[in-house]
Amino acid sequence: MAVTIIKGLCIGCGVCTQMCPSGALSVQVKTAHVNAKMCTECEECVFACPNGAITL
Repeated sequence: MAVTIIKGLCIGCGVCTQMCPSGALSVQVKTAHVNAKMCTECEECVFACPNGAITL
């Protein structure tokens, strides 16, 4: 299981992509997207997101 992006809260700032040690996150069309196969569920992105748009 990987993290989930709450699209209504995500502003596409990219903070999560900078914090992800496995490179599982990207920003496309102003919204973060997660590659579930690369996600290690470390939760770094969850804590880094300024809008609370990422959950595990």
